[in-house]
Amino acid sequence: MIRHIVLFKMAGDDEAARADGVAELAGALEPLAEVIPGVRSLRIVADGSGIDFHWHAALVSEHDSWEALAAYQAHPEHVRVLQNVIPRVSRDKAVVDYEL
Repeated sequence: MIRHIVLFKMAGDDEAARADGVAELAGALEPLAEVIPGVRSLRIVADGSGIDFHWHAALVSEHDSWEALAAYQAHPEHVRVLQNVIPRVSRDKAVVDYEL
């Protein structure tokens, strides 16, 4: 099994705008776990610490295999979110993938 983690710095100058972006991200990405084969789970969570230098949100997903992760990355619904949602609600991201 592969764990895929993406950390997001959200766009917006205040906490409310960033929270709206996290909600939009969750609404766009979480349903993909039910649509894309090989995705075992996918969740978006907001950082609750309030610490300025922390990343604002994280996506944590688990995939059956490296091939399943690649299929998720290339799936048209995921690509749509990458092209249309993430650039609007996020200003930076960091990614790590590892085998469990």
